[in-house]
Amino acid sequence: MAYSRLAPFLREYIYGQKWSGMRRIQEAAIHEVLDGTGHILIASGTASGKTEAAFFPLLSFLARAGKSSVKPLALCISPLKALINDQYERLEKIIAAEDIGLWRWHGDVAENHKKRFLADPRGILLITPESLEALLLRQARNIRRIFGALAFVVIDEVHIFMGSERGSQLICQLVRIEQHCRASEETRQVRRLGLSATLWDYDGGRAWLSQGTEIPAVLLTEAQEKRRISLAVDYFNGAEAPAACYRTLYEQCRNKRVMIFANSRLEAEQCVSSLRRLAADNGEADIFHIHHGSIASSFRGEAEEKLKSGEGPSVIVATATLELGIDIGDLDRILQIGPPWSVSAFVQRLGRSGRRKGRPEMYFGIMEQGTKQNTDQSMVRRPAQNCGPENEQIPWELLRTIAVIELYLKERWIEPPEEKPLPYSLLAHELLALLASRGEQAPETLCRRLLALPPFARSSITKGDLALLLEHFYGCAYVDKTDEGGLILGTEGEKIVNRHSFYSIFPGEELFQVMYEGRKIGTVNFAPAPGSSITVGGRTWRVKTLDGGGREIRVEEGGKNLRESPRLWGGGGGHIHRRIAGMVKQILSTEEAYAYLSPAAVVALEQGRRRARKAGILTGAVVPGKTGGPAGGFLIIPWLGSLGMRTIDAFLKKPAVQKKLALRSCVWEGDFYFTLATDHDSETFIAALIKETELSGRAGSRALVPETVPLLDKYDYLLPRELTVKQFAANMLDPQALQEFSRELADLETKI
Repeated sequence: MAYSRLAPFLREYIYGQKWSGMRRIQEAAIHEVLDGTGHILIASGTASGKTEAAFFPLLSFLARAGKSSVKPLALCISPLKALINDQYERLEKIIAAEDIGLWRWHGDVAENHKKRFLADPRGILLITPESLEALLLRQARNIRRIFGALAFVVIDEVHIFMGSERGSQLICQLVRIEQHCRASEETRQVRRLGLSATLWDYDGGRAWLSQGTEIPAVLLTEAQEKRRISLAVDYFNGAEAPAACYRTLYEQCRNKRVMIFANSRLEAEQCVSSLRRLAADNGEADIFHIHHGSIASSFRGEAEEKLKSGEGPSVIVATATLELGIDIGDLDRILQIGPPWSVSAFVQRLGRSGRRKGRPEMYFGIMEQGTKQNTDQSMVRRPAQNCGPENEQIPWELLRTIAVIELYLKERWIEPPEEKPLPYSLLAHELLALLASRGEQAPETLCRRLLALPPFARSSITKGDLALLLEHFYGCAYVDKTDEGGLILGTEGEKIVNRHSFYSIFPGEELFQVMYEGRKIGTVNFAPAPGSSITVGGRTWRVKTLDGGGREIRVEEGGKNLRESPRLWGGGGGHIHRRIAGMVKQILSTEEAYAYLSPAAVVALEQGRRRARKAGILTGAVVPGKTGGPAGGFLIIPWLGSLGMRTIDAFLKKPAVQKKLALRSCVWEGDFYFTLATDHDSETFIAALIKETELSGRAGSRALVPETVPLLDKYDYLLPRELTVKQFAANMLDPQALQEFSRELADLETKI
């Protein structure tokens, strides 16, 4: 029996918790961890006991091995500090009387706690990828001593890492550790345990977990009982939409324990501020807290404890920082402002409620305000001006919400992870990290080690690409050469590596100073490309130069109006999968009713469907409008998701294409369509559009790269232009989307 194989203190814990029994996946995990030799992927629903399935046999292994001379270590990787803190507190109670080391390591942990781990590295270390990077660099000489007895690596919320540069960085870290030190004979090999509640592609998950090793991964999963889900989608439109939405959210929170998810930090701040004002106006207690990455850890901890305590009503407004598996107590319901960017996010957020009562509840407050500036400066959401009365606008935010819900409810579909074909930004980071941790390297040794790392071994990166990067790094003093021909960090490279921000691979936390004629006018948290436009201090500027080492951007007057500028970088949003775009079209094309819609949402959906049929957007990818020029404006709506939209945007922004199409304006509107104005008549415009899409589609993605290459990933600013062009073409554009769009246009000439 699996239960009998657990350490005595764990059996006592289970008895004290009055468990009626163990779940099948927990029993299977006990046998697999204690008897198996491979990696293990544990994939089951929220609140299904995954954490116990991984940690109970792991703790039993550590307790048993701890009695020998070898003191093994288990490395547990989590994506969030809050999740680490939660796991630490839960495990601390379980092993309180046992001689099993338990450690946590992130920026908010006291230094003396970290020093005690370094002095006695055994037991369980809970850590984020960023803190692991810091540990590997700061303790480079002690890696073998610290990780020499590493037996297991647990990766929590593995779906968060799959398909992301952060996940690729983590895989590089694990391989670098194993390159430094081999596991002892007693622990044999370092085994990986991946945990996930929202993994759709099990085979992909197993393959991801095994990267860099020759060890296969075993899948442990079980069919989840279908739980009843309570969903409600409300809709607010017009200038008063925010005020009406916040009032409704306030009523939804009354006398309840609630978590409200916002899609950005600004939206979270606006929400909690509005709710507090409403509480003050009603003479009621302020029970509202906020939780996001810019909030001090002490305040985040207070907010978490308020929900965990289970005493009285409490509300926390959060971004994705509380989206994952942290146990924040028994919540009455989840509220969501606007549509989640992905099906995965919807499933994660829904799973935060009903953990004990068994019935998740989620309410959506969807706001459409007519004209709405998105966090991404070059993207404006508003009604399609050329296609009918503004009061009958299509409710895109509502449609996205329904699409996300329906894809999961009907198909249990979740976005598959997508690796970048050319991760040059990560390559630049790993090159500097290897030199920082290993010191001088022969060029051939450095190249061999870099290209052997899994993210690069499976990519399209060539030795020539790496040679070009090294040559550029040498010219910029990121890398230097010794008299013997070895490679070391250069003076500028040392500046980059020694900054705290180097440990993370994702952008957003480090600031660049914006300078105009020697005067600082503000800061931005991204690296814009020279020649692009940015808005700082209420004005638009053109970027002259970018000094990555000095974190300085020099600008001049005369930047383009951002409404007319290319969509160059993301700013807090997400990427909409083409399946979501396709589902939006399907929803508009049918008369299907959805029981979870409020009366206002039902009316908005019906109006949107009528509007879509009247505008003709369901039968053609290009719709003629009614204003401007001989032909008026045009609406282009390809239903290809964010990647396809970006590709068509790059195509439409090519000077040669704009000349052939006689475009006077071209604006990427919202998440689904473009508005254009042309001096051509309809017949000439459509013929030119068909011809140019065919030509550009055959030319490939390199032909679509704009003159000013956008810098999207964190270390793009370190790359030579040739690599940024290749990277943008491979990672951010899809020539197949343009060819598909071209086929959609094939019969357009006969319709117009």
